[in-house]
Amino acid sequence: MKKILAIKIRAMGDTVLLTAPLAELRRAYPDAEIHVLVDRCWAPLLEHSPVANRIWGLERRATRLGRLQTLSSLARQLRRERFDLVINFHASTSSAFLSRATGAQVRSIHFHGLKDPNLFSTVLVPGKGQVKPVIERDMDALRALGLSIPEGVYPRLAVTEDEKSRALAHLASIHLTGPVLGLGLGASRPSKAWPLSNFVELGLRWCQEKNGSVFALVGPNELALAQEFRELLKHCTPTELQDRIHIEAGLGLRELTGMIQRFSVFAGNDSGPRHLAVAVGVPTVTLFGPEHPYEWHPYRTDVHPYFFSDRLTCRTSGINGERPWCGAAECPQTASAHQLCMTSIDVTAVLGECSRIANKEDQ
Repeated sequence: MKKILAIKIRAMGDTVLLTAPLAELRRAYPDAEIHVLVDRCWAPLLEHSPVANRIWGLERRATRLGRLQTLSSLARQLRRERFDLVINFHASTSSAFLSRATGAQVRSIHFHGLKDPNLFSTVLVPGKGQVKPVIERDMDALRALGLSIPEGVYPRLAVTEDEKSRALAHLASIHLTGPVLGLGLGASRPSKAWPLSNFVELGLRWCQEKNGSVFALVGPNELALAQEFRELLKHCTPTELQDRIHIEAGLGLRELTGMIQRFSVFAGNDSGPRHLAVAVGVPTVTLFGPEHPYEWHPYRTDVHPYFFSDRLTCRTSGINGERPWCGAAECPQTASAHQLCMTSIDVTAVLGECSRIANKEDQ
């Protein structure tokens, strides 16, 4: 294969996870020219990639007409590239259309839904409709090409020396010293969020018991969350420790990547930044609620432990008797059962795991 297009137009975490199959694609085709198409807002994550020769970004448009115009324009550009092979790791109807529009003779197009046909795919993708760890599911699109794929491949993101230096300088400028605990406060929906008061307590105890500092992260659309965290911090944290707990909103993706790489440990909800932490070699503690870690935590638990309350009966979604999950944006349960999957995760236990993996990294 001389020219290959890899497609995954999804969320932040999905874009980070894409780096695992991309590495295997490069290993299989070391001399190929590999292009990658992702959501435009996440494209900077793949800068400095040793795998991709070119990154394409699909701009999200608000109107149906705008989306059609964008897709048509991009389809024409991609067709001019004359790709030999297209691999669509998590297809939608629109991305399958783009795959077909390239004119590539070989197309591995993977729709994950049980009832969705793999539209326009020229090869049979194995594992159709099976719930798998997300990286293994993506690898099936490569196995469809007859490639032998090892298990246990992790995502990896490149961080430049300049990005590392700037992150270190920023930490020094805000006077964060000792082991730094990164906190990922955001979540893609409210039902996946650990209570902010628990994050505040975790940060406070990290400062006290580890003589460390805390760097809390929220996205550019989560400014209200940042303000709520600051208010809780004022009322719950001794004055002498408040300067050791810092929160920052809306870092650019390359800044974010460099900053997370400086953390001793990252603890947070099941969201994109924790995949980013794994990809830059930082140990993580993930707080799972409605989603099952079997699918969304394809990592070694000695370095990347997680918390998950598996005895709850309110998770009712699932297929073929697979592990149940909950897709509710907000928890429908009331009273003491409200968001029990998250509120039942104990701060002391989370702190213990953060300390354990931080100590392990120091050895």
